[in-house]
Amino acid sequence: MAALLGGCGGPSGDYAAEDFAAPPVEPIALQGLDDCTGLEDEGSTGDGSDRLPQVELPCLNETRRVDVSRLAGPAVVNLWASWCGPCRKEMPMLAKAARRHPEVQFVGINTQDRQEAAADLLTQTGVSYSQLVDVDAVVLDDTRVPGLPVTLAVDAEGRVVDRVIGELSSSELATLLDSLSQGE
Repeated sequence: MAALLGGCGGPSGDYAAEDFAAPPVEPIALQGLDDCTGLEDEGSTGDGSDRLPQVELPCLNETRRVDVSRLAGPAVVNLWASWCGPCRKEMPMLAKAARRHPEVQFVGINTQDRQEAAADLLTQTGVSYSQLVDVDAVVLDDTRVPGLPVTLAVDAEGRVVDRVIGELSSSELATLLDSLSQGE
């Protein structure tokens, strides 16, 4: 089924289990990356099944933690990892879309990855929107999807209103953005 989804099932290669054993302790200093300010200013308490799970995740580049269940949109939330080929391919498109659509908050959730590898990929692909770190894949598990990437559309009330499983195409991204504009 993972092949049909076009996504990655999990980390492989030269990664060891201890790479994913604990949340990051030190934030990565990454020039040009937005901080997490404003990610949890509004929104729900995450008590509905159509919402992101109630879990506090650290920001990639600062010591602050964010409760993702309180994320209010309109937002595009992309779950990704540096070891995931389809994730790597879609990131430049997401970076461009974030710059073209300032009315939509773009948020990345780096999943089961090494911080240094994640930071390197963000630099290579020009991604500058806020990034959270989910070492334990809590958000991915909540989506009930077996692999990465996963891209979610979150409306102003914090509900997940649409999602794409696997590598995101430009037409699928346009559909996600349209689903957010319909809720205004």
